[in-house]
Amino acid sequence: MKLFTIGPVELYQSTKEVRMHDFVYFRTDEFSEIVKDCLSKLSNLLGNNEPNSLIYFAASGTAVMEATVENCVSDSDKVLVINGGTFGHRFCELLEYHNKNYSSIDLKWNETLTQKHLEPFENKGYTMLFVNLHETQTGQLYDIKMLSDFCKRNNMMLVVDAISTFLADEYDMKKWGIDLTIISSQKGLCLSPGMSFVSFSKRMLEKIENMPLPASKYFDFKDYLKNITRGQTPYTPPVLVMYELKDMLKLIEKEGGLNARLDFVKEKAEYFRKRAKELGLTIPNYPLSYALTPLYFDDVNAYEVIQLLKNKYRIFVNPCGGDLANNLLRVTHIGNTTIDDIDDLLDKLVLCIYEVKNKELTNVK
Repeated sequence: MKLFTIGPVELYQSTKEVRMHDFVYFRTDEFSEIVKDCLSKLSNLLGNNEPNSLIYFAASGTAVMEATVENCVSDSDKVLVINGGTFGHRFCELLEYHNKNYSSIDLKWNETLTQKHLEPFENKGYTMLFVNLHETQTGQLYDIKMLSDFCKRNNMMLVVDAISTFLADEYDMKKWGIDLTIISSQKGLCLSPGMSFVSFSKRMLEKIENMPLPASKYFDFKDYLKNITRGQTPYTPPVLVMYELKDMLKLIEKEGGLNARLDFVKEKAEYFRKRAKELGLTIPNYPLSYALTPLYFDDVNAYEVIQLLKNKYRIFVNPCGGDLANNLLRVTHIGNTTIDDIDDLLDKLVLCIYEVKNKELTNVK
């Protein structure tokens, strides 16, 4: 079996073996030191050197998205959301659910976000921008410099869901003036699901300090920020995923650090895209993250191809929901996969496309 899914991804062997080893009880100084070391290294990878500004939860990315709305958006805030797919729309749903004041830039699935989309919102009193920087549903990667410049011109806080762009594309909180970043364990970090992180700028920390208590006690950022100074969380953490994180951070250091990791993912993405085009497969022309490549089909049912690939060859790629379910599939380039794995995937993918096409033609006849 081989996973080319965006999360969970194909785990590294050393990460899998972590769960076979002994581990210490989490309410100890020993575990606290592991947490402090891991979060310090992770903060450096995020480009955030603000001390004690990274917290983590035993929760999914969506849970932390909601916690961000609860802890960081006041009744006087006016939020702008980039809504270009499932995960951008999720921010809209969460803001609406919590009765927050927001507007959204709604993009069609193959519509590139440009400066023209932002122009109507210049100098209109917006205080925060929420963006899923890599819209995982479609694969589009938004222009972080453009969004950063827009926020700086309008004195807005920049909140980024970087769950599927982190460790696949360049990302630097300090460089781009990002005030809050959300990431999860199961994507670029190549860990098991179950852990999500929030990283804060200094001014976001100051804002949180003056916010009222959130609706959820479990997701009270102030409580986590107080506890993280001693390497702890208020409630039981995902202990084994923390040990996996320790292993993965060592692996990234061993292979040459952040730039080497980004180059590795980029190499796989570029190789896949080159071969896919040579095989006549269609890749949308909007800007893409190196995390994954979407393939568009208008002459064969993409979902049936995905199912055949899974059932016949035990190779898993991501389906796409909603109106694109029969037209789009997504192949990830993060995780423990190689160029040889990519060749095998593409060979099997072509066979599946051919088989599904012949089946469809037979049914028509």
